[in-house]
Amino acid sequence: MSIHKRFDLLTIVVILSISGTHLSAQDSHYWNLQYGTRSTLLGGAVIGSVSDMAATYYNPAALALFPNPEILLSGKVYQVNTLNLKGGADEGIDLSSSQVDAAPSLFAGSFTFKWLKDHKLSYSILTRQQMKYGIEGRRGIMRDITSGQELVGRELTADQNLSDLWFGISWAYAWNSKIAVGITQYLAVRDQKARNQFLVQSLNPAGNVAMATLIRQFDYKNFRTLWKGGMGINLDPLTLGITITTPSLNLTGSGSALLNAAASDVDLDGDGTEDQLFAANYQQDVSSTYHTPFSIGGGLSYKWGKTRVHASAEWFDAVQKFRVLETSNFEAQSSGESLENRVDHELKSIINYGIGIEINFKEKLNGYTSFVTDYSAAVPETRTNLAISFWDIYHLAAGLAFTLGRSEFTLGVNYAFGSDNLKRSLAFPEFSVSENLEDFLQNAELSYRRLKFLIGFSFQI
Repeated sequence: MSIHKRFDLLTIVVILSISGTHLSAQDSHYWNLQYGTRSTLLGGAVIGSVSDMAATYYNPAALALFPNPEILLSGKVYQVNTLNLKGGADEGIDLSSSQVDAAPSLFAGSFTFKWLKDHKLSYSILTRQQMKYGIEGRRGIMRDITSGQELVGRELTADQNLSDLWFGISWAYAWNSKIAVGITQYLAVRDQKARNQFLVQSLNPAGNVAMATLIRQFDYKNFRTLWKGGMGINLDPLTLGITITTPSLNLTGSGSALLNAAASDVDLDGDGTEDQLFAANYQQDVSSTYHTPFSIGGGLSYKWGKTRVHASAEWFDAVQKFRVLETSNFEAQSSGESLENRVDHELKSIINYGIGIEINFKEKLNGYTSFVTDYSAAVPETRTNLAISFWDIYHLAAGLAFTLGRSEFTLGVNYAFGSDNLKRSLAFPEFSVSENLEDFLQNAELSYRRLKFLIGFSFQI
């Protein structure tokens, strides 16, 4: 039996007042991070028109369509993340928290070999996903939970730290001046740590005290490889591109999982009898697996006079439910019942799309603006417990790029926003919501905002 089927009472903690939060990027989005200077201002909608070293990611074929190798540095990129909770505290009180930090970036460059002629070799290092998430809160309330109006105290702490780094080697070949193909092989290193701790205590009118606690903690590191191939076509003023990204191939990895659960004088199974529970389990050095989806992307751009319009879309296949850590069932110390200490994941199929506009104001000065979608691939009714970012995100960007000598400098801003019901975003899906708490959760809305400032540059070597 899975332990998460037994703790309806613990779902009460998701309505806690938030006393401290921090949030950076997401764990179930594919277009949340942009790379390169020009490509960032165009929202990453450059699958058919990327013309700098960001092509190592967006479309490696484009590396063979521009002649001058360069080193690309995203420069200084700072972001302000804000998490706002409306309806999560007492009536009329909204809770929010902000954090300023450096945004993930890309470093890329080309190898120069005269004997390669029409072939291009490049390297890249990028942060594909990054998440820093923390929430803690506590609250006391009178609520009819199990036996009349009870005084209930709740506390929740949850932390997650995720980094997914990709190291790539790209090859591109120009069939002629108009058509090129390319492929990037990535080594991906994913490192994720999470800890969630729940505490619920109640005092009923008869003076009886009930208590339930649950602590979940896991961490793992995983190594995998994948390939991204593309084709680019330059029919100036029209450019086209298509990309295919393979599912990742698991190489190796390991991690650990901890589960401690206890309950006293709580009716866990709904039979009218108060139960006692004690279950503690820690498994370490278990093998880890992580899967990413197959995807197909396409894009184009067209130039009218001094204006070029860029558009891209990418379809991501679903990832079927899989075990992130190969843990084993264990027996609860209090009852001998077989329980699960699991970490698993699944993702739904989505399509992202975006449009960007580039205007040449005068020689060596361009302006950019863009809008792109970034839908969450988290499955709304999932019983898995890895992803927590269910909110869809929308990105708006604008900025300028100007050239001085052999270097291009970029100034810009990117604004991202999204929201979700707190019940789904913070109610950790391994717990079902009992009927007498349903109305208490549905009015709490979580809003995500991110403001990113870009001061970037690239230079030719």
